[in-house]
Amino acid sequence: MSDAETGGALPVSPESLADETNVLVAGEPFTRKREVMLELLDTPDRGAILATTKLSAARLKQAFDRRYDAAAWDLRFVDCVSKGRSVEAVRETETVRYVADPGDLTGIGIELSGFMQEFYHRDDLARARLGFDSLSPVLMYADLRRVYQFLHVVTGRIASSGFAGVFTLDTVRGDRQAADRLMQVFDALVEVRETDDGEQLRVRGGDFGPKTWTEF
Repeated sequence: MSDAETGGALPVSPESLADETNVLVAGEPFTRKREVMLELLDTPDRGAILATTKLSAARLKQAFDRRYDAAAWDLRFVDCVSKGRSVEAVRETETVRYVADPGDLTGIGIELSGFMQEFYHRDDLARARLGFDSLSPVLMYADLRRVYQFLHVVTGRIASSGFAGVFTLDTVRGDRQAADRLMQVFDALVEVRETDDGEQLRVRGGDFGPKTWTEF
């Protein structure tokens, strides 16, 4: 694992994240939620499914590779960005699937379920993890009720597969309606905030990180 992006170790313990656990990483925009998500995806089985609504699959893989050796992992991507931005048709592969935009919840769910089913039937990926970066663009396309229903289904499938899931969400100071509502489908919350002394995080509902605000 490399801390090149952060300049130091993150105060979370991916090995302490229990299987069948779904985590929401929430904080204001431009806090390092994606780094926290990637850190929590670390698993001895080296298998991860990543959905991206902000970066292309290629750019998210680059971010992953800065933290781990991506070539040593089995990675699958659901890219919700490139199809809408590209003037040319995107070409799907065995490891990368594309959906039209972050509002295509049916398409996202189908592709995630397909990859989860693939990993579930592989003995070497029994403890795979799923990362979703980020729910914020999804909320721009779909209303809160639909997103809640979507997450209820997806997190349920993650838990029933024996995997763990980590999702990121941008929050706006003074407006926590979406976070509070969506939190109902998650087992744990990692809050990230910016302070005058740097960024801090704390964990609620899990034993894989500090309970009080800790700098990173």
